[in-house]
Amino acid sequence: MNDSNRRYNVERSCLRCHERKVRCDKASPCNKCVRLGVPCQYPGPMRVKRRPPKTTVTDVVTRLEQLERSIATMGSPGPSQQNVSSISETQSSASKDESAHPIGMLTEGRPTHHGILVNGGSYIDEPLLSRVLEKEKGLQSAIGSPRTEGNARRKPPPLKVDGIITNPHLINMDIKALQPDQWQATMLWHTFVSRVDPVIKVVHLPTTVTRIFGAISRPESQNLDVHCLLFAIFFGATTARYSDEPENEQLRADLRRYQQGLELAMHHANFLDCPTLTSLQAMAIYLTCLRYTNSGRSVFTLRGLAIRAAQSIGLHRDGKHFKLNPLECELRRRLWWILYTTDARMAEDHGITIAEHGFGADTDLPSNIDDQDVNDDLLEPSHSQKRWTEMSYPLIITEINKIWTPLARATSETGDCTEAEHIINELKTKLHERYLQYLDMDIPIHRQGAMVARVLVAKAEMHVRQKILQMQGAASSSADEAAASELLGMAVNALEGGLEMYSDKLLHGFRWLTSTYTQFHLLTYILWHLCLYPTGAYVERAWRVVNYHFDLVDNDPSWPDPGPKWPMIAQMRARALRVRQGNGSLDQGEFIAQEGPVEPAEQGLSQTNEAYFDLDNWDLNWLDFPDWNDLAQSIAIMRQ
Repeated sequence: MNDSNRRYNVERSCLRCHERKVRCDKASPCNKCVRLGVPCQYPGPMRVKRRPPKTTVTDVVTRLEQLERSIATMGSPGPSQQNVSSISETQSSASKDESAHPIGMLTEGRPTHHGILVNGGSYIDEPLLSRVLEKEKGLQSAIGSPRTEGNARRKPPPLKVDGIITNPHLINMDIKALQPDQWQATMLWHTFVSRVDPVIKVVHLPTTVTRIFGAISRPESQNLDVHCLLFAIFFGATTARYSDEPENEQLRADLRRYQQGLELAMHHANFLDCPTLTSLQAMAIYLTCLRYTNSGRSVFTLRGLAIRAAQSIGLHRDGKHFKLNPLECELRRRLWWILYTTDARMAEDHGITIAEHGFGADTDLPSNIDDQDVNDDLLEPSHSQKRWTEMSYPLIITEINKIWTPLARATSETGDCTEAEHIINELKTKLHERYLQYLDMDIPIHRQGAMVARVLVAKAEMHVRQKILQMQGAASSSADEAAASELLGMAVNALEGGLEMYSDKLLHGFRWLTSTYTQFHLLTYILWHLCLYPTGAYVERAWRVVNYHFDLVDNDPSWPDPGPKWPMIAQMRARALRVRQGNGSLDQGEFIAQEGPVEPAEQGLSQTNEAYFDLDNWDLNWLDFPDWNDLAQSIAIMRQ
C-alpha cells in the first residue's frame, strides 16, 4: 500500500473493517485482514467526500410554506382527522381497560376497573390486589404510601438510590479511593462470574474480562462507561456475598461504597444524556442486585429510567436493522429483554400493572448460545444451539414472559379458554424441546432453570384455570368448591416450587436473587381461599407452605424486606387464622405458638375495621389475575 495514501486517511479504518463495522488497528496491513488472509486497502487521497446538493432560496421558501401548512393543519384538524383521533382515543381507552381488567370488555354489567388510590396517594391497579383492597377497606392501611413506606421497615434501612440522578457530594469524591485493591477486585470478579452472571446474562465474558481488568490495573486506559460496569460488578458480587452473611457490617459498608462508586462513574460518564450499551449493562446488573437491599419504589422508578435510556440508543430495535456485527446484536438483545421482562416483575412488588405496549419493540430474542460461540470477528450471525447454553436460563424466563400478551387476549377477548390452553401446551413443548431436555439437574444453573420453569408455567396454568372457573360462575355448589380446591392445589404447588429454590442447598449461590421472588398473587389467592373455605382439600398443605413462607420472612436474617405489600398479606393471614379458629379446625395454640399472637393494634387497624371478611359477598368472579411477566427476571423478576 502506498504510504502517502495511508497517511492521508490515517483516521479512517481500512475498507474491509469499515464495511464489517469492526474496530481497525489502522496498521498497514491491519491485523484483522492479515488473520482473514484478505487484501487490506484504505481509501486513497483521490477519494472526495460527497457534497449535499446546493439548497436554493426557492427550496427554502417552499419548505417553509409546507411547514406552515402542516402547523395550520395540526392546529385545526379536519373531520377525517377528528375521526382518526376519536378512533385512536377509543382504542387507547379500550386497551387500558383491558389491561386493568382483562375480561371487563366482555362481562355485562361489570364496571371498568381503573385501580384505586390508597393511604395518601399510593396507586394500585393490579387486578387481584386492588379488588381485595376494594372489598376490605381495613387492609388499605397496611399498604405503605410513597411517603411512608420506608418509615417502619422490618429490615435495616435500605440503600438509597437517588445518587445517580443527583448527589451534591459527587464532585468531592475520588473514584479511585472507592475501588477495592486488585486482589479483592479479582475475587469479586470470580464471584460475579459464578453467582451473578449466570442469572443476569447481559455481558460477553471473553471481551468483558479484558476491559474489567484493564480498568482495575490501569483505570485511565478504559472509557468512563467501563468504570460504571466495573462498580456494578463489584456491587453485584458483594450483594451475593452479603446474602450469605447479612450481619456482616463490613460487607454492608462495601455495598454502599461500591454503590457510590457506580453513582460517581455514572456521573462522570454522563449517563442520563449519553447512555451507552456498557453503562446500560451496568444499570441492569445494579438494579437487579439492588432489589435485595432496597424494596422501595425508587428502584422501580430507576428501572423506568433505564428503559428510556435503552430506547434512546435504539435497543428496542433489532441490531440487524443497523447492520451491526453479530456480537453487538446479541448483546443488545440480551440487554433489552432483561430490562423489559424485569420491569413488569418489579412493578408486581408495588401492585402496578405494566401496559403490554412493548415500547414498539421488534428486538429479536437472544440466540441460545454460549459466549464462546460469538466474537467481534464473526461475520455471520450465530444460530441457536440444540443444547443447554449460558443463555438457556434467561431465555426460559423470556419465553414464558412472551406468552402473557397472547394469553391475556385469549382469555379476555374470545370468552373461551381453549386457545389459552393451547398456548400453554405450546409453551411446554417449546421449553422442553429447546432447553429442558438438555439440562442436568446436578448442575446448579440447570436446576435453577428447571425450577423457574416449573413455577412460572404453574402460575400461567393457574391463571387459565381461574378464568375457566370464573366463566362457569362461582356459585356455592359442591362442584364449584371442588374446582376452587383444585385451583388452590395449583397455587400451593407453585408457591412450594418457589420456596424450594430458596431452600435447595445446591442453589445456595443464587439465594440473593431467589429470595426476592415473593409470590404475592399466589399468597393472596391462597389466603383468600383459606378465609372462604377453611376446610377441604389442600388446606393443611396450604397452611404449611404459608407458615413456612412467613417463618422465612420473620426469622431468616438473609431474607430481604418483602416490601410495602407484605403487611397486607400478613393481615390476610391473621384473618384466615381467625376464620380457622372460629371454624374449630385449629387446635388451641397450634399456630399461635409458632407465630405469636396477632393484635389488631399492631397492624394499625381498629377492631371494627379488621373484624372479619364479608364472606357472604365473596366469590371468584372478581378475582382477576394480572399478566405475570417475570419471576426473576426479574422472578425473573420477579422481587419483594
